Amino acid sequence: MEEIDKTQVASSICEAIKDSPKKSKRVLLKTLLKMFGHKTRQRHWIEAIDTSISEAGILTSPPLTDVERDGWVVLSVTDPHLPVRDFSPKEQLDAKGNKQDIAPDAWLATISLKSFNSEKEVEIRFVLPLLERLGYSEEDRADGYPVEQIVGVRKTKTEADFVLFNGLNRSKDSALLVVEAKNVGKKLADHIGQARSYAMFLGTPYFLVTNGDDIRVFLYRSPIESDVEVFKSTRRDIASTFPTLFNLVSQQAIIEYKQRRATV
Repeated sequence: MEEIDKTQVASSICEAIKDSPKKSKRVLLKTLLKMFGHKTRQRHWIEAIDTSISEAGILTSPPLTDVERDGWVVLSVTDPHLPVRDFSPKEQLDAKGNKQDIAPDAWLATISLKSFNSEKEVEIRFVLPLLERLGYSEEDRADGYPVEQIVGVRKTKTEADFVLFNGLNRSKDSALLVVEAKNVGKKLADHIGQARSYAMFLGTPYFLVTNGDDIRVFLYRSPIESDVEVFKSTRRDIASTFPTLFNLVSQQAIIEYKQRRATV
């Protein structure tokens, strides 16, 4: 039996996604396995497929390793590809100008041990320190930011919990990230649409929703194209997953994404 060219298969999938209006396709994992010449779900095959489609520039949600054989996976292509580059600082300079390793962040190391009893605690004790570590200052952050939405012929005014900008300029050109914080125990799936609508009307490329335990981040592209879930983690794991989050939605990462997006 002729061996399947995994690179060619991944490239064909990528082109099919690019040609679709939504720039995303939802497929069963067993269908994806079949395309790569496999019938059963084995971890080493899943990892090989994941490598092939990742190298082709395809993002998966959820990760293939988390999907059962009869489960669905969303394949998306973004332009520019994410992350645009590695923004994580690897070292810093001491007082004498010598390079040294960056000390572990005490807040990241211990936040998994905390507990929150209200939405306000989630905002103050989790969201604000997280945003600070993503490179946003108080000048960049607008709390309780008013959003004027037009749905049909109706005009409504609501508030986004946090909107992050590039400095004090509050225009769409400077809008970077919407953050919606919910109380512990709230289902984030019930609030994704709300955060998405804020991103659409404010012009932010990303929106983040969290209940203090779970964190989900989406790339908003347009009313026609599907959103892409680019990050999903928990407070328990945030110390290890933070570099991935930083490379996606830190201030410098989103600024560069918007600059590259403008040239596409």
